[in-house]
Amino acid sequence: MLNHRTGPTFTPDLSFFYVYFRQAMKKLFLLLVSLLVLVACHHDTLPEGVLSEDLMTDFLTEAYIVEGNFAIETQYRYDVLYASTLRSYDSILDRHGITREQVERSFDYYSQHLDAYQSIHDSVVARLEARQADAK
Repeated sequence: MLNHRTGPTFTPDLSFFYVYFRQAMKKLFLLLVSLLVLVACHHDTLPEGVLSEDLMTDFLTEAYIVEGNFAIETQYRYDVLYASTLRSYDSILDRHGITREQVERSFDYYSQHLDAYQSIHDSVVARLEARQADAK
């Protein structure tokens, strides 16, 4: 008679699952790398209507100079300062060929991309310091 306890044993072949798992992991890895590349490439392009870092630096440098001049001339009377600076901003915008909407969109964009905004701010400060040194 055949004893059921000592009968042949079945050992499943797991090599199929191992191969399937490795292929799935390779696909997942490639997907993650592709997403990372897409995100990295997307960062380089600016949305429509947003000023480049150089143009934003130019605008802010001139705007800070205008604000500083008017603040000194009006002895920091902000009611007078506001109206005067608005007219000067218009001339800065015209000189650079940009609109208020572009400046507003740019502030919105760069407020969400603080590394770029910090770079712009550092460039503005460097330009203002250079102009101050030249004036002495």
